[in-house]
Amino acid sequence: MAALSILLSGLLAGLLSQSNGGDVFGDTSFVSVVFFSGGGGVAVAVIAASVLAMVVRRRSILVGLSIAAAVVAGVTALLMPSHLAEMVAGGVLLGCSAVRANGARIREALLIGSFLLGLLSAGAVEALQSPGIPRRYADYLTESDIGTPVIVPVLCLVVVLAVAWSARKDRGEKNAPPERSGRTVGAILLVSIGGLLLAVLFGHSIFESQYGFVGRWYFAILVVPVLFGAAALLPGRGGIMILAGTAVLITSTTTAGVGIEVSDGVWTLGLVAVTAVAVAVGGALGVRWGRPVVGFGILAVVCVTGLFESQPLDNVNYAASLLIFPAAAAYLYVACTSATPATPTALTLGLAVPVAITVPMVVTYGWTAYTPLTTIDTSTFSPGTDLWLSTGAAVAIVVLAGVGTRFLGRRPLPN
Repeated sequence: MAALSILLSGLLAGLLSQSNGGDVFGDTSFVSVVFFSGGGGVAVAVIAASVLAMVVRRRSILVGLSIAAAVVAGVTALLMPSHLAEMVAGGVLLGCSAVRANGARIREALLIGSFLLGLLSAGAVEALQSPGIPRRYADYLTESDIGTPVIVPVLCLVVVLAVAWSARKDRGEKNAPPERSGRTVGAILLVSIGGLLLAVLFGHSIFESQYGFVGRWYFAILVVPVLFGAAALLPGRGGIMILAGTAVLITSTTTAGVGIEVSDGVWTLGLVAVTAVAVAVGGALGVRWGRPVVGFGILAVVCVTGLFESQPLDNVNYAASLLIFPAAAAYLYVACTSATPATPTALTLGLAVPVAITVPMVVTYGWTAYTPLTTIDTSTFSPGTDLWLSTGAAVAIVVLAGVGTRFLGRRPLPN
């Protein structure tokens, strides 16, 4: 029951933690970005998850916080939609689940796989909630046009029951001691505040420019030294998980968007099923034969497929995005925990990295969401050159993350 509750909690945390991105409408002040954009909610959620994983160890508190987070998420989804409340609830669930995983390889693998599945399936859940309505219109829908949410509230109820039942059955578990380290606090702040400041910079780049901009926005690459610094700052070998999260984040910027046929729920469910199978296979291989260097290598290959954007080779990138990327991400995370035992804080931060950075490393931005980005004015830049540069940067960062893992792996293990 403890494993089942961790599996369900991770899935719900992933669904709730999916950010809307660095959306800022008109006002790009720091206060506006913090309170009215995806970046602010993500930063709060990451801090909440990491702090809970760092200091909370008592079973009754962990169970109570998990149940409270699931209840808040369910009530919010039904009565008063609040992205900030859902994000924080997802962070609480992630942090508590990381502690309850208790260093057990199977439980950690279940948490990693379910959390990744939740992140990758968030778009499918939105499509199932609003059948027949294209995703690009979701921000303009009225309450009457949006279907009553079912999946998230039902999952919240199941999580409450599973966590409560496991608390009754499993009373003999022992948790790791709390982590009291200023370096750990510094790493948490670097990851969360770095992502928030990046969202602020992106907002200013959009709205403070006299004519706007088109093409590729590369300033998000500044987050890479921030994440590498956070990995080096974590005590022991915990930074390996942050490097794994960095590789997953960077690879996701090169993957193709998987289209969802909103008029046919069978296709949507099929995509979720394929993703679930890919994540399960990757996680199982990570437990059985965990080699982090293999995971980094596969993710680098997925980045390379981003060069294939023209038909018919674009199907290569599509297949890599749908099948290989979820499996490789799960494999890498699980392989890192298998090779080097991760503390709850390190596991939480590593999983939170793809969530904390709401602006991708390379953003292709046009005048409006309805402007085909492949037909924008190319007189001031070369799309071909940009594609080679962005893909090369992604491959290089994934490789550097793998090299950094080798260096961090030489650190002595804590007593």
